[in-house]
Amino acid sequence: MNRLKLVILLIFAVSIRLSAQNVVHLCIGDSLNFGVPDNPTSFFDWSVDPSLATIDTTLTNNNHQVLIDLNNTGVVMLKVEEIDANGCSGYDSILVEIHNLPNPNIFAIGPTSFCEGDSVRLQVDSSYVSNIWSNDDTLIYTFGDTSGSYFITVIDTNGCSNNSDSITVDAHSNPFADFIVDGVCVNSPTTFIDQSSIISDSIITKIWYLGNGNLSYGDSATNIYSAIGDYYAKILVISDFGCKDSTTKLFSVFGNPIADFEYTPYSVSTIQPEMNFINTTLNAASVFWNMDNDSSGAYLYETSDASQSPYYQFEDPGIYHISLTVTDTNQCIDSIIQKIIMYYDFVFYMPNSFTPNGDKKNDAFGPKGLRMDEYLSYEFAVYNQWGEKIFFTDKAPEDDSKGECISNCWNGENAPDDVYSWLIIIKDELGKVRKESGNITLIR
Repeated sequence: MNRLKLVILLIFAVSIRLSAQNVVHLCIGDSLNFGVPDNPTSFFDWSVDPSLATIDTTLTNNNHQVLIDLNNTGVVMLKVEEIDANGCSGYDSILVEIHNLPNPNIFAIGPTSFCEGDSVRLQVDSSYVSNIWSNDDTLIYTFGDTSGSYFITVIDTNGCSNNSDSITVDAHSNPFADFIVDGVCVNSPTTFIDQSSIISDSIITKIWYLGNGNLSYGDSATNIYSAIGDYYAKILVISDFGCKDSTTKLFSVFGNPIADFEYTPYSVSTIQPEMNFINTTLNAASVFWNMDNDSSGAYLYETSDASQSPYYQFEDPGIYHISLTVTDTNQCIDSIIQKIIMYYDFVFYMPNSFTPNGDKKNDAFGPKGLRMDEYLSYEFAVYNQWGEKIFFTDKAPEDDSKGECISNCWNGENAPDDVYSWLIIIKDELGKVRKESGNITLIR
């Protein structure tokens, strides 16, 4: 029988020609193609130790190639016999040594949970031909500085590759410290308001350093600075994991404005109730006037309680405590109160004659005055020459638009022309009792 000369090829990306003296080093769990030069008229018979490897002969119709699955470690001989169309046969074989996969173990040198900006060293326990970490580092160690799972892929001297188990690294977020300052006026509260944030976890501790030796804790802090000048305030924030951040801000404490105002005229009265107030405060950005909550008075000439120089008309006599509150450009505030007196002018007039003839001119007799409806009490009586009371009212007179009395006056009804006496007793709006008397001549 003639023999054929065969050469087994280990088929990778590029075929490698092997002889029977070669030992091929492969890795357990691999599946590799072996083959011989194709002869369409030949039949190929492959064999291998089934305890170490198995053969899949379905790659080609005439089985010149096989797929070998490597199941266990050890050395196995792969054999092939070719029988051609003439009955001639040939043989070839190679030795395949099947190696275990490497078993890399990685370990952390230090804690695997830490704050952003820190890291942990991760290292593999042995030396290999090739090391590729999951973050693409290629040394036997790497540094985990972000959250995630880290592992290494190694290749040993046999060309076998395997992955290690993974180590989970947890890089906790650092807080971002920030705050605002509200109120920068001497001898007034200055409030510090926390504006810190954190991406994950929670901020549980906030410590304030207020620049004058004072400390405070919480979401905000308040301090009163007794001296004008520059100060540094600091906040330190700590997360529930213990990550920290701080920030320091420079701020200035300013002096308060000194509120002051003038007014003209010096006094007001019921006859002259109008007064002009003039703000004389330096550097006042805004003002607010309070006329002692005088609900019946009124601002004049389109001025208001926010005007620098308002005009105001008082309604009722009395003592008013006028306050001015001023705010400067730094939002610092001051106020001042001054006392204003509105004097009461008692204006009273009685005619000495009247003519009740029905012509609607001087037809009734009664007093004339200002603010008579504000009297606390009022009595008006008329007497004849024998002292008999012929008219009495306890209501103040009412006039029409022409000034003619239309109510609560004596109209002289059934009284002859004569001279009569009258008496008025008034308690004015300030409580002073005033008594007036005189004579009136009735002429028809």
